[in-house]
Amino acid sequence: MKIKILSLFITSVLIFTGCDSGPLASADSIRGHAVQSLEQKNFTDAAKNAEELIKKTPDSYDAYFLLAQARAQLGDKNAALAALETAIKKGYKDDQAINANANLQSLHGMAAYDELMGRAFPRAAPVSSGATVGITETSSGTVIRAGDVSVELPKDK
Repeated sequence: MKIKILSLFITSVLIFTGCDSGPLASADSIRGHAVQSLEQKNFTDAAKNAEELIKKTPDSYDAYFLLAQARAQLGDKNAALAALETAIKKGYKDDQAINANANLQSLHGMAAYDELMGRAFPRAAPVSSGATVGITETSSGTVIRAGDVSVELPKDK
C-alpha cells in the first residue's frame, strides 16, 4: 500500500513539473502565457498570469509591465499606473516603448501618467515660449539668441 501511495505521489509530482500552469509552472512559462493572453486580447487571463508571475519573480520589472498593460485594457487605469510605476522602479527604462505600447494608450493624457513619465524620464527643459530665439545679421557679425544666451560671431574679413 505504501509503495502504491509513494508511486502515485511521484507520478503526480512528475506530471505537475511538466505542466505549464499551476503552482509548479516556471516563470518563463507564466510569462509566455501572459504575453500570449495580451496578444489574444484576453486581458483578464493576462492580468491573472502577470500577478502569478509577480509572485514568482517579485523583483522583475516585466511582470509589472505586463500587469500594467492588462489593467489598462481592463479599464482599471489607477491599477495600471501603479503597476507601471512599479515596473519603472524595478528597472524598466524604455520610455519610448512605454509611450508606443498600444495597450497603454488609454493612459495617455492622464495627468498622473504625464507626471509619472516626467518624473521617471526627465527631459531637458524646453525653451520657454516667451524667450527670444533667432539669428540676426549686424554690421559687425551674426548674433545668435536662444533664451537668455546670446553668441556674437564676427564677420569674416
